[in-house]
Amino acid sequence: MKPIFFILTIYPLRFAFLVVDSMFKVLPISALKLLSPFKVTRKNLSIAFPDLKNSELDLLAKESYRETIKSIYETLYTWSRPHKKIIYITKRINNRFLFNTPDQKDGLIIFALHNRSIDFLLRWLSSQRSHISLYKKIKSKPINTFVKKFREERNCKMVETGIGGVKTILNSLENNQMTCMASDQVPARGLGVYSKFFNHECYSFALAPKLARKSKKRILLSYLSYEKDIGYIINFKKPSSEIYSDRGVDIMNLEMEDEIKKSPAEYSWEYKKFRRLSQEPKDIYKT
Repeated sequence: MKPIFFILTIYPLRFAFLVVDSMFKVLPISALKLLSPFKVTRKNLSIAFPDLKNSELDLLAKESYRETIKSIYETLYTWSRPHKKIIYITKRINNRFLFNTPDQKDGLIIFALHNRSIDFLLRWLSSQRSHISLYKKIKSKPINTFVKKFREERNCKMVETGIGGVKTILNSLENNQMTCMASDQVPARGLGVYSKFFNHECYSFALAPKLARKSKKRILLSYLSYEKDIGYIINFKKPSSEIYSDRGVDIMNLEMEDEIKKSPAEYSWEYKKFRRLSQEPKDIYKT
């Protein structure tokens, strides 16, 4: 499948982004409002930024949807390029010293957020250090097989979300390995707790702070960003030490919020983040 993805992303990233930007300049918001992912994006933004006017929310939702289209291209691009290419086009590592510490051979937990392409971030991380990560099956069997094999290059390992996968990751941390996981999606029942995300109830993925508290290993937030005049940037942030406490999930969400607010349009808002609520309405996306 790699040749197919290569053909689909034959144009350089900057040129592809220029095409997308040009398309969105003439694309009316009224047309985007007909799309279900755009409706979810706007709903999420209205929750996260309640002080914005309707016109401002429309514009921000349009910008975010544009960046989502770019992130899809980034992912297909990443799936068809070697590690060296991803390293080459990564122009800056913010707070790299947090990642490349003298005790790099010790266990490490990376919790990531869906800023741009998560596979781009994973590709860069695996170029630096092998890791064991949680993996959610893709419905398409051929793509699922390809992506799993792709993510397991360079001695990395993917384990499915569930009790067995959690035990494997905990054992890997005790053996001083690194684990990576996206912590901003709604987890399966039993793997999350109710917390706040942008001051709204949210069933949140609790594994990263729980692992940190149990294993006492270092934990870092990481995400991908892009600046037109620079290029791709990998970001690392050391969260508050309270992430090791009983409030770990709340702290994790606050840390992610702080980074999302720096560039809201880059975050993947099209995901139904608030779809599992404890009280009515339990599905705010139908209201």
